[in-house]
Amino acid sequence: MDRDAFLVPMPEDIPDVLSVTLPGAPLIPLVFDSPHSGTDIPADFKPAVSADMVRISADTHVDDLFSSAPRHGAPLLRAHFPRSFLDANRSLADMDRDMLAGEWPHHTRDSPTARRGMGLIWRNAWGETPMYAAPMPVGEAEARIRKYWVPYQAALRQLLDGAFAQFRCVWHINCHSMTDIGHAMSSDGDGARRADICIGDMYGASAGEEFTALLRDFLESEGLSVAMNKPFRGAELTEAYANPSIDRHSVQFEINRRLYMNETTREISQDYPALKGAMDRLVAHLADYTQGKLV
Repeated sequence: MDRDAFLVPMPEDIPDVLSVTLPGAPLIPLVFDSPHSGTDIPADFKPAVSADMVRISADTHVDDLFSSAPRHGAPLLRAHFPRSFLDANRSLADMDRDMLAGEWPHHTRDSPTARRGMGLIWRNAWGETPMYAAPMPVGEAEARIRKYWVPYQAALRQLLDGAFAQFRCVWHINCHSMTDIGHAMSSDGDGARRADICIGDMYGASAGEEFTALLRDFLESEGLSVAMNKPFRGAELTEAYANPSIDRHSVQFEINRRLYMNETTREISQDYPALKGAMDRLVAHLADYTQGKLV
């Protein structure tokens, strides 16, 4: 579709950083993003572990599960870089000072994710395995944030603000996957069993109840079990741009990897087509819902 057809400009692709699949139908106030599905290893990344270890935390295939969104008028933003290289779903205040060779000159907070080694830039690849052989220079961390975090945040904000400017409402699905069972680096602890889907709405602070109920009801009609805010309530991308009191709604949408992939090999399973069909139907349902809100 011609970009000039939109009232507001769309973000541009940035090689090695992010891509935006533009709507193939008239734009609607619905936005999808997948910040953790990237598996490309950046040329300036020199981890002390294998590429497979770097990618172990990736939300592999999640961007494809929601690839039907643009056909309904909803843009899809995705990151190309691994989340353990830099996590676009973390606040700048989640920088892990313990991994740096020098004093960090910016504000940080007491961050549970940073304490677990998975802050803005991951200190550990997985578990207690260090990602790097030596502390990271402060300048390298700052350059990584400027090159990757800032553009991703700007692109998502442009999509959300653009839709809101045009329609005075916007619904945002922040797309993720989760391990079937909790592990040492997760907030729910090692061994915790998880539902098929987790919807995080910051306990009602990032999305209205009508929207989350719509999601729950549809997913349950597809035979999927749903948990609210357990184990994930949402993070930076759910919180930063949402305000349901003015019809800006955002949820963190977590899919249990057991439903569609082999968690060891990361290959899709025989169940993948069925789940992809369910997600295609969900996207169509959400598109109908958001369009109905414009009448």
